[in-house]
Amino acid sequence: MALSISNAQLLQAEIDETHLSFFRLSVHGNIKYLTIEGNIFSTIDMAFGPSLRPLLPEFPPGDWNDGLIAKNQSTGKPYFARAARNRFPGVKNQWHEYSVDYSELKVGKRLRTGIYEARCPGFDTVVVAKFARFHWEIRYMESETTAYEWINGHDIGPRFLGHLVEDGRVIGFLMERICNARPAILDDLEACWDTLSRLHAIGVRHGDTNRFNFLMTDSGAVLIDYDTAQRCDDHDVLCEELDSLAESLASTSK
Repeated sequence: MALSISNAQLLQAEIDETHLSFFRLSVHGNIKYLTIEGNIFSTIDMAFGPSLRPLLPEFPPGDWNDGLIAKNQSTGKPYFARAARNRFPGVKNQWHEYSVDYSELKVGKRLRTGIYEARCPGFDTVVVAKFARFHWEIRYMESETTAYEWINGHDIGPRFLGHLVEDGRVIGFLMERICNARPAILDDLEACWDTLSRLHAIGVRHGDTNRFNFLMTDSGAVLIDYDTAQRCDDHDVLCEELDSLAESLASTSK
């Protein structure tokens, strides 16, 4: 099937008018990564897919997933300087038995950067999908995937439901959606202390205990976002994280 800019669906973008801008696109269900060099298009044009499309050169034919648009020094017009099939890195720690391909996701509401509500095969309820939008974010997914292996079965964070696969590589994971939850406040210190203490009891330091990483439910505090979590057997370091919890819950910054 011929490629066409009109068939490209913009999924995610990191835009910088003067440096490199990065786009994750779906074309006929195939994921393509497009880099645009700086000083070619304005930030406004790049921020809105429909206004950018008429300015782009036609997509090259062939089986490529890694494209680069540069400015032709002679004509001043943008052109495809690269259209190659690249093997991007993926998460190596595939400890869970279940996996879902990104193409099978029905992505819904965006919760945070790279985090979406979604529906997919194997689950009759809405789940949460968290994934690397671009290859340099894989290291965070690697760390967090491993942290979920550490806490699995300890009732500390959301249930890890499976790995998320794109083009044969793991780019993220699916987790339980925590319903009817709110961010913690200082009044929730006791419940958050209990959850954080259970994390420390299995030898893990969270590393980012801001109040938005504690989801308060009727049954207690659920701790999320483990990309900075680390194994830790230093009692003083763990105590320091607990001692700073009240200050973290009182702060409004993320």
